[in-house]
Amino acid sequence: MQNILYLFKLFAFLAFGSIAALAIGRDLLHTLVSRTIDIVLFGLLFFMGISTGQIPDIEQQLALMGLQALVATILVITGCVLVSLLVSPLLKKISGDSYQRVKESGSWKRFKTPLLLIGVVLLGLAATLYTDWFNWFDDGLISILLYVLLFLVGMQLVQNRVNLVPLLRSPLMLAVPFITITGTWLGALALPLFFPYTISESMALVSGFGWYSLSGILLSDLGDPGLGTVSFLSNLFRESASFILIPTFAAMGLGAHYSVSIAGATSMDVTLPLIKKSYSDTVVPLAIIHGFIMTLVAPLFITLWY
Repeated sequence: MQNILYLFKLFAFLAFGSIAALAIGRDLLHTLVSRTIDIVLFGLLFFMGISTGQIPDIEQQLALMGLQALVATILVITGCVLVSLLVSPLLKKISGDSYQRVKESGSWKRFKTPLLLIGVVLLGLAATLYTDWFNWFDDGLISILLYVLLFLVGMQLVQNRVNLVPLLRSPLMLAVPFITITGTWLGALALPLFFPYTISESMALVSGFGWYSLSGILLSDLGDPGLGTVSFLSNLFRESASFILIPTFAAMGLGAHYSVSIAGATSMDVTLPLIKKSYSDTVVPLAIIHGFIMTLVAPLFITLWY
């Protein structure tokens, strides 16, 4: 029920923004909205770095379990990319090139945004690890900024005259979650080749789909705090890697399904601004619904596999 209410709030702010843009006029405040979206995005990424740095004993956990989690993350992302590559011809027939970002000319222009966004996240992480300037910080601020961003995105959708009806009816709404689940589990199948995990443990470890707080707590509560710690770190790394790979994939001209699938459950909140920034407004509903589906199935699959 809580997840349904959360999804409702996300779409509500999108709708409110769209209504506001219609009320004041499609062509008014266009530049202001676009620039404000960039400012809010940088704020969100900075505070995400701060939030990550405030996770209890994060440095100690990274030292203890980092290698296993890192390998799991690499395998999972590789699996998602491989499945995305395999189904790309089919998705192209379904959606055409509507989810491709137009490549920018010049190598610096192509990768300037990824480097800048990564720097903002690292700045926030460093600020909380090595200073006490942000002891006042509360994660609720991220939620507020996210709602503001969605409101502005709703305005921009109307201002850019984006037609969402074809997307909402598109098979992509189920195809991309399928890519995420299949790719994630494909990567998990290779994990026992590197570490002494069973197949079921590997599957449970990665089935948080980027929802690190749930996966770690749930597996620990099920009786395996060690596996819970690795799962927590792996899903945290997946989220962190998404900040690097989403704009990079977009700069390379890869379809949005590559980026949305590696983002996993975070595509409806944490990485949503980055997906929107890296691709286009039309990807926003797809990313939200994909993230919501992953959020629903994560606790189910973690429990079943364990």
